[in-house]
Amino acid sequence: MAGAQPDGPFEGVPVHLQHGLLHWFDKIIDAGQGGYFGNERRIRELAIFMRFEVNPGWNAHALAQAMVATAMQDDEFFLDLVDATLDIFRPGSVAVEPLRRLLDVGGSVWTVTSDNQELVRVVSDEAQATFDAATAVADDITTEMKEAWSNAFGRNGDPSDAWDHAIKAMEALVIPLVIPNKAKPNLGGVIGELRNQGHVWKIVLPGKSQDHDVAPLVGMLDGIWPNVDRHAGSGTTRPPTAEEARAVVTLAATIVQWHRDGWVLQRR
Repeated sequence: MAGAQPDGPFEGVPVHLQHGLLHWFDKIIDAGQGGYFGNERRIRELAIFMRFEVNPGWNAHALAQAMVATAMQDDEFFLDLVDATLDIFRPGSVAVEPLRRLLDVGGSVWTVTSDNQELVRVVSDEAQATFDAATAVADDITTEMKEAWSNAFGRNGDPSDAWDHAIKAMEALVIPLVIPNKAKPNLGGVIGELRNQGHVWKIVLPGKSQDHDVAPLVGMLDGIWPNVDRHAGSGTTRPPTAEEARAVVTLAATIVQWHRDGWVLQRR
């Protein structure tokens, strides 16, 4: 490998990863007492979850091999099969770590979540560190952020749902600080209050005028609110793209991390 240039990240399942992932899959479904046949219930559950067309005469081993054959011809099916195996078989950390390592050394855009239950798209170390810091406290903000992150970066995520949960995380953060007594508060109300009453708030960043103006924070919240899939009456409602959802969730994680460090909102 001397002098080799960096390669990847690879979408799908490149050829150099196939054999390793197949070996991991086989070890998981053949593990435990009775091997394939001891795991028959879960193998059949896996096939049902994958909406796989099954020959009624197949035993557990034949069914597993049929899914493998399909996976070798279809990258999307392959990734979904690995993802579903994590969810249905729930292998422990010792069994999941080889998969995480395979994806890493193979240059995949996918890795395994910290709870070992699903595939998630790889993000930069900096973005991951921000998310980890933002969700280090057990509260409603963290609950919403984890749901947003899973839907934004997960294998079978939902961009619109990711955006919605990012908004809910922001609301759990700023509503108690800015409009705690407002009836039916939402993020839009927070943005309006900060824009109209910005003189009573400040953020840690001094800004060009050294006045700690909240305008930069208002701009960030404007980028999150509203979800383009939920803005009724705008005439421009559409499903958000995965890239838009990831940007929104990453921005929300940054704001939450700032909040954890006491940087976001302070009264003058």
